[in-house]
Amino acid sequence: MSRQLISLSPDLQRLVDEGYDVSIEGGYLILRDVPYLDARRRVCRGALVSGLDLAGDRTVPPRDHTAYLAGSMPHTADGRPLSRMAHARFRRDLGHGIVVEHMLCSRPFDGEFPDFHAKMVTFVEQLSAHAKMLEPNVTARTGQVMLPERERSCFAYLDTGSARHGIGAFTSRLEGLSVAIVGLGGTGSYILDQIAKCPVARIHLFDDDRFDQHNAFRSPGAPSLDDLRARLTKVGHLASIYSRMHTGIIGHEAKLGPNNAHLLDHADFVFVAIDVGVSRRIIVEQIERRGLPFIDTGVGLEATDKGLTGAVRVTTSTEHMREHVRDSARIPMAAAGEHIYGSTAQVSDMNMLAAALAVIRFKKHFGFYLDLEREHHSVFQMDGAQLINDDRPGGGL
Repeated sequence: MSRQLISLSPDLQRLVDEGYDVSIEGGYLILRDVPYLDARRRVCRGALVSGLDLAGDRTVPPRDHTAYLAGSMPHTADGRPLSRMAHARFRRDLGHGIVVEHMLCSRPFDGEFPDFHAKMVTFVEQLSAHAKMLEPNVTARTGQVMLPERERSCFAYLDTGSARHGIGAFTSRLEGLSVAIVGLGGTGSYILDQIAKCPVARIHLFDDDRFDQHNAFRSPGAPSLDDLRARLTKVGHLASIYSRMHTGIIGHEAKLGPNNAHLLDHADFVFVAIDVGVSRRIIVEQIERRGLPFIDTGVGLEATDKGLTGAVRVTTSTEHMREHVRDSARIPMAAAGEHIYGSTAQVSDMNMLAAALAVIRFKKHFGFYLDLEREHHSVFQMDGAQLINDDRPGGGL
């Protein structure tokens, strides 16, 4: 991905051609071996780091005039900190082994940088100008290009979102995971929509139903008439869409059960998004037999004279807490219709909410979000807009 991106972007290729030590890592453009002076007026070398702005596999003009420096506070030739340019006490872990100590700001005379060559060279020259006063031959043009030997990514294009917001250190905690989604109805399809934007290695999809017209009104996106006429399976339809972004999607056009539960043997986490209690019980038993953490979701609606009301449930089972799922008030495992969460009525916004709460809980489990309460059961009640958390390891309420 890095080599292709550089070759297709004239500004990045120009940096390489001029001999700068360039790499693209974790959504950041990195230029290494940039000379500058430290507080003792010694020539040091640091790395200049900038977020990338892309249109697919090509750069577009930078959106801002900031960059980062991995190194000590830069100084002038007479020993004064470059405080107008470099902000001290900014240390931040950007993920992928990239740790920066200072934010740099430099706005060009005409207000904007036309491309990344102009941006990076401007910062290099402003940092190295003071070093050149003491060592005239010092340069950032080392002639080296640091590209990873094996460029692997679960995405079809570079994740500039995490880099843009500086959350790569947390996003990287999801890397390498294998996630299974059982059921691709309203909630399951929205779970896929969110997990496909995470750097998990593989996403296994399980469902044996077709994607019918009513599914279009409770799933993300907007299927065309041709899509509906094709009568694809849910797995086929959704995998074809999300494989455009995530390269690790593996579809199983089958109902998950004892005969094929071995497909979970290499999973790290499972989402269960089905509305048949008996099937849910069988699946939960297979997941627990393998000791896997999982989240089960439920949506229940009922009609009143003044409108619909109901609740959204998200129940988590981990090695720290499992027995609570046997409570019928948690995960209903009887026939559909015998429990509020067994209602077959579905509305896309509640499916979307159930998916969002489930994915947030998943991200808490793996340290993306801070998890103070470790709740294993949450219910959102529609009529009062209340989110009730319960079932914490150790018996906390």
